Amino acid sequence: MATSTRKDEFGLIYLTRDLPGTGGRIKERVEDFIVEEIPLYQFSDHGDFALLLMEKTNLSSLDLVNVIRKHLDLEDHEVGVAGWKDKRAITRQWISLPLQKTSKERLAPLADKGIKILEQRRHSNKLRTGHLLGNRFSVLIRQPDTQALERATAIIQSLQKLGLPNFYGVQRFGAGGDNPEKGLALLLGKYRLRSVRKRKLLISAFSSLLFNLTLKYRIERELFTRLLPGDIAKKHDTGGLFLVTDTAKEQPRAERLEISATGPIWGRKMKKAGDQAAVLEEKILFEHGLTPDVFHKQPGTRRSLRVALREFSMQQEGEGLRLKFFLPKGTYATVLLDEIMKIGPDVS
Repeated sequence: MATSTRKDEFGLIYLTRDLPGTGGRIKERVEDFIVEEIPLYQFSDHGDFALLLMEKTNLSSLDLVNVIRKHLDLEDHEVGVAGWKDKRAITRQWISLPLQKTSKERLAPLADKGIKILEQRRHSNKLRTGHLLGNRFSVLIRQPDTQALERATAIIQSLQKLGLPNFYGVQRFGAGGDNPEKGLALLLGKYRLRSVRKRKLLISAFSSLLFNLTLKYRIERELFTRLLPGDIAKKHDTGGLFLVTDTAKEQPRAERLEISATGPIWGRKMKKAGDQAAVLEEKILFEHGLTPDVFHKQPGTRRSLRVALREFSMQQEGEGLRLKFFLPKGTYATVLLDEIMKIGPDVS
């Protein structure tokens, strides 16, 4: 990641800022960071799409798509992915392709490009962004503090009680950190792109920045776990959204991490907040000289302000501290690692 990119530019702050971190380094070697994608649904094993579980090493998901597309002579839209993965890592993710273009003979040369096909299935539809339950991670922190295990334990206990802030990680904003700026220019008609995928990526980066700033605002004002009148809350077990009209009634559920307030991903389909929550969310938008109308061509949605850590373990190894955890789709492992390490780890 470019050294010019700073976390504070993108609204990223620590929730557990009063707890010392473990220090250390991640991604010293690609095998120190392993990611496994968990599908959202079972594949039917029939249909016109091939579903390939691919393992890539030190290759971004975008580069993976480009390699596959060029090798198999496919259009960009023919390659389906459920999520975007880290580059400096070993990652296993599902890719969907037109079945008729995935013979063994055509796929075999991908091995020479460092891409392994671990499993092949079939399904009736292509993968689209978000078609995953989440990801399992295995991360080695090298050269941590001598008290790393105790420090990490205290931090995780706090996050399991309060929830992990659901920030977008800095990698969302591009290597140079200018993706949000380009996304805003696209929204205002001051910048044009032919690539639909790239256009969506840049506009999403700007929307992500607005969400991060909203979340930062609430953490700084001790509104992270507190519900406001007019909040759109999300049920963690079902994903259902509802308008908070009685904060006294709903706050105990928030304290138990059964529900959480959400933040805006602006667009025409976004469920709008009301009352105090709407004032807060629109304040962030107005500070950028914008109104909700600028997002009228975007779909929009709501994103939970926090994530419940349901699955986490760690152990001391000879080379450092090994962390294993599951995060739901859209949640950034680097945000969790930042909270634990407190050094702003490399997330390129």
